[in-house]
Amino acid sequence: LKNRIFAVLAGVAFATSGAVHAQYYDSPGLGNQPVTQHPQDYKPLGLRAGAFMLHPGVQLAAEYTDNVFYSTENLDSDIAYHVRPYITAQSTWSKHSINLTASADIARYSDFSDRDYEDYFLGVSGRIDVRNRSYFTYALDYMDLHEGLNNRSSEQGIEPTRYSMTGGSLGYDHTFNRLSVGANVGFSDFDFDNVLDADGETIDNQDRDRSDRYYTLQAGYQFQTDKQAYLSYTGNNIEYDQNPDRSGFDRNGDGYAIEGGINFTITGKLEGNVGVGHYSRSYDDERLLDTDGWCFGAGLTWVPTYLTSVHAQIDTSVEETTDSNSSGFLQTNYTLRVDHELLRSLQINGFVQYRNYDYQNVIDAPADARSSDGTWRMGFGASYFINRNAYLNASYSWEELDSSVANDDYTVNTFWLMLGLEY
Repeated sequence: LKNRIFAVLAGVAFATSGAVHAQYYDSPGLGNQPVTQHPQDYKPLGLRAGAFMLHPGVQLAAEYTDNVFYSTENLDSDIAYHVRPYITAQSTWSKHSINLTASADIARYSDFSDRDYEDYFLGVSGRIDVRNRSYFTYALDYMDLHEGLNNRSSEQGIEPTRYSMTGGSLGYDHTFNRLSVGANVGFSDFDFDNVLDADGETIDNQDRDRSDRYYTLQAGYQFQTDKQAYLSYTGNNIEYDQNPDRSGFDRNGDGYAIEGGINFTITGKLEGNVGVGHYSRSYDDERLLDTDGWCFGAGLTWVPTYLTSVHAQIDTSVEETTDSNSSGFLQTNYTLRVDHELLRSLQINGFVQYRNYDYQNVIDAPADARSSDGTWRMGFGASYFINRNAYLNASYSWEELDSSVANDDYTVNTFWLMLGLEY
C-alpha cells in the first residue's frame, strides 16, 4: 500500500505500483511533494495550526499528447488541462506523529471530452511511540481514480474506467540492539465501475472487484555500522466479489513474497539495498496456473556531488488480471533517474524506465494470446523556482509498448507545462 500513496505533487517521480495505478505515477513533471524537492532556500514555510504544519497548494498544468488513445495507427492528439489542489498536514509533536493528505486531479480535454476525469485522494498515516526503539505505524487511504488506456490487462471503454481503492495497514517494529523485528497487517479493497464500449455495449467490470488481505513479517541484523542484512515474508489472500468471473474462472486464492538482502551505506555517497526474492500467486481454480518467479531487486541512490544524485530501482510484483487467457502476470520495473541542480533556482532531470509484464497463460490459451509486454519510457524535465511559493516545470516523455499481441503496440510523446503554487 505504501507504494500506492498519491504522488501528484510536483517534481518528477516514477512509482513501482501495479499496472492498474501506473498512470498516476509516471507523468514527468508530476510526482513527489514540492516541500521535499525544493532547494533549501526555496522551501515553502507552511502555516502553523496548533501542533500541525500545513502545506496547501495547487498545480495548474497543460498536457499535450500525440496519441490520446494509445493506438497503433491513426493517432489522435489533444491537450488536457489539469487543476490539482492539495493540502498536507504534519504533526510537530515530540512523540508520536500523524500526517494527513487530501488532493485531487481534475482534467479536461480540449477535443475528446469523453476522456475527462476527476480523481480524488485522501490519506492518513503516522506512528505511535511505545518505548525507546519500539513503535506502532498506521495508515489509511482512500482513492477514487480512473484507469489509463495504456493498461492492456483489462478491456477499456470510450470513457475512463472508474474505480475506488480503500486500504489500510497497522504495523509494529522493535529493535533489540543489532536485531530489529517487525510485523504488519493490511488490506486493499477495489471497486470498479461498468463502462460503455465503442458500440454502446456495457463492459461489466463487477468481476474485477476484490479484497486483498495481507501480513508481513520482517527481521534485520546490523552486522556492521553501515550495513544490515534483512529478510521478510509477506502472505496474502485475495477474494473476488463475483465468482466465477466473465470467463468462468474462480480467481480467489493466496500468494506470498519472500525477500532477502542487504541495506548499506558506502562512504556517504552510495546507499540503498540489494536483494533477491521469490513471488508467487496461486488460484482456487485448477485451470489457472500459478504466477510466480525469482527476481533480483535493488534500490540505490548515488550522490557523486552535492549538486547531482542518481537513483536506480528494480522491483517486482504479482498483478491481477481478468484476461480470459491468463492467470495473472509478473511485473518487473527497472528505473534510472538523474537529478542535477544547474542553478540554485533551477533543477534538471532525466530518466529511463523499462517495465516487463510476464503473463502466466492458461493451459488452453490460443497461440496469439497475450504472453509478454514490454514498455519503455524515457524523458527529461526542468523545474525553475521563482520563490518559496511558486515554481515552473516543463518536461517531455516518450513511451513505447512492444507487445506479443499483433497490432497492439503504441508510441506516445507527451509534453507538460506546469505552474505550482504552495504556501
